[in-house]
Amino acid sequence: MVLKRKKQREFGDIDTIISHRLRIEGNLHGEGSIRADGIIEGDVDLRGDLIIGDKGTIKGNIQADNVLIAGRVEGSINARGRAEILASGEVQGDITSQALVIEEGGCFTGTSRMLRGTNKEKTGTKTDS
Repeated sequence: MVLKRKKQREFGDIDTIISHRLRIEGNLHGEGSIRADGIIEGDVDLRGDLIIGDKGTIKGNIQADNVLIAGRVEGSINARGRAEILASGEVQGDITSQALVIEEGGCFTGTSRMLRGTNKEKTGTKTDS
């Protein structure tokens, strides 16, 4: 018997596509969802989802609602919701998110921090009662 895993994607409609033929140098700030198939050298601060296509590269820090990585990221990721690294994806940097999924074959070099509920960090420290 073969078990099929239903893939849950929490990513909305794409408002902007950055073509694989484009290279952007500088920071991006805005609202709406972006699919990046090109190269971005700078930080991305987004009120929306960020999808990095398999040909996409981001060299900078990312802050977004949800982040899907099929390409390459060199920098820290702060996802208010979910961060997902696909089999073709590679992240070199730290990830902070409420949920982190790494598909088999995906590469992650860094540390991860999990958030609970409304951006409260889950830590492994003990307190005296």
